[in-house]
This record gives sequence, C-alpha cells and structure tokens, in this order.
Amino acid sequence: MKRTFVKTFLALGILVLGIKSQAQTNAAFQIEGDITRPADGCTQAVVVLCDLQSGEPLCRQTAQPFTLVMGTTNDSFAMDWLKAIPDSAGHFQFTNIPAGNYIVVAQAWKGESQPTNLMKFRGETIHLLGREEVAVPSVSARKLKLTTPGTNTIQFDQQFGNDDGFLMLGTRPQRGDPVLAWLGWGTNFISHLIGFNSMPAGRTTVHGLPDETYASIFMPDDSPGFGSTRLSFGETNPVKMPIVASWSDGYKTPPTNLVWLVELLQTNRFKIDELLGIPSKPKASVFEKERDKARLLLPVWEKEIVLPTGQKTRVVDLLTALGYARLSGKSKN
Repeated sequence: MKRTFVKTFLALGILVLGIKSQAQTNAAFQIEGDITRPADGCTQAVVVLCDLQSGEPLCRQTAQPFTLVMGTTNDSFAMDWLKAIPDSAGHFQFTNIPAGNYIVVAQAWKGESQPTNLMKFRGETIHLLGREEVAVPSVSARKLKLTTPGTNTIQFDQQFGNDDGFLMLGTRPQRGDPVLAWLGWGTNFISHLIGFNSMPAGRTTVHGLPDETYASIFMPDDSPGFGSTRLSFGETNPVKMPIVASWSDGYKTPPTNLVWLVELLQTNRFKIDELLGIPSKPKASVFEKERDKARLLLPVWEKEIVLPTGQKTRVVDLLTALGYARLSGKSKN
C-alpha cells in the first residue's frame, strides 16, 4: 500500500468534520490532578487535553481543536497536541488554559522516550489511566483524580503486517458501518475516547478497559482502510479487526439488508449530492467538501429519502451502500 502522510493528515483533519468548539475567553486558568502509574514497570505516561464539544485533541500552539487547525494548514505542528507529562508521583498540570469545557485523557506505556508528536505514539503494552470531563475555571479542575476506566485486558493483532494502523478506543459505538469512514466516527465516538495507539507490527496489549468498549482502527493510505467493533472480553484469541478498504483481502461485503441498494447503485446513475441536498462548490477543497457534507448530513442521518426509482431509503443507508458500491469498482455514481 502506498503511504502518503500529507493526505493522511488531511484526512484525519476530517475526523470530527469541522464541528466548532465552544467559545473561549482570553483568561488563563489551570487544570491539575493525579494519575496512578501502573505497577508493571511502564516508563512513560501522558495526559492529553481535548475539547469537550467535539472530542478533538487541542493543538499545543493554539489551544484550538485539531480540525480547526488542520483546516488552515498541513504543517506538522497541528499534530503537536496539548499534553502534560506526569511526574514520578503521578502529578500533572496544564497552565494558561482558557475558560471552557474539556476532556482529560491519560494512559501509560512501555517505551524509551516521550514522542514529540502523538501520532507517533506507539506501544506494545498500553495502560488506560482515566478520562474526566472538566469545566474551567472550577474547583474540581484543580484537584482531578483520574482512575482506570475498567479492569479488562485484551490483545489486538496487526494482521496486515505493517506498523501504521491507528487504534482508537472509546465507550460509544461508531455511527453505522466502517465503510462510512470519517462520517462513521462522528462526534459521539470521538468525544468518548479513552485511549489511542499507533499500532506496532505484531500484537498490542491494552489494560484497563471497561466492560462496554468499542475499538476503531484507521489504516492510512491513498485508499484508507477502516474497521470498528465492540470488544468481547474473556476470549482467548487476540482481536483481529476486519478492515474495509479496496486492498482489504475480502472485507468488502455489504450488510445483507443493503445488498439491493448496492446493486441499484452499481447499475443506475443517480445525482447523489442532489438527492442529499448538498450544494455544488466547484472550487472547494477536499477538506471543505467533506466538512460541508458532514454539517449537512449528520442532522438528517436517519431521514428517509425517495430514490429516482421510487424506492425509499435512509440517508445513512444510502451513504453506506454507496461506499460498498464504490469499493466494488462497479459504481456508476
């Protein structure tokens, strides 16, 4: 697979698809608290600060959500997320934080050094240390005590034999089928993340998972791959995430209830944007088109529309079927 990281960063900029953050003032405040380091010799820990409304990590240089920064630049500083490194006792703090609502997420891993860019974060063993929503300023923002989300452990196999899959773990499911890609991640999934990892080739072990946990994986490529599943604990075999992509060794079969719609899109040319009410902007960038699509479609995700052939379908089902029709190489749309 050809890797194009500029395109990967641009695509990740569509992660939450341009959803705006809360208004912030210029006043500066602090967030301060403690984590409990795992007892198995993990040498590194990090606490990341995210925007509550979108769930996105904040850029260190601007304190703005990730997509707002990626909407104006492809510079690597957008990937330099606002983070704090706990001391040996587990104490951490963020200073000069604008008033607003945030999420604090922490984890630990075995490694020799801290990554300068969290997209480069990679560990074979990960400990989830906690997630907390916090309002700034507030009394609670100065005395956070993060606790491990759960007691479950699971292993992930990197079945494609490379080391550039990006794993995300959360307590809410994706929106629909993995073929929906960025739209499928949605704000609800992203804003409930409890951990992340750039998966090494081989196996990744994650500790501290709650009973209801959802995993999503993104494989950066000119034709990106996506996968998602609810984790089932107590199994002896490592999780092998099915990846939906043009190169994904057969994971291209649409849901049974949408086979008819996929076949319809393979044999009929529809004006998809017109059906969905998306205005045409010939000079718009890829980022702008995807952002506008999300803003228009997410509020009408469950709406029923009538196709030119007379059949009815939901917006989400049309988008899912369109994704599989295009993967097949037979789509007329």
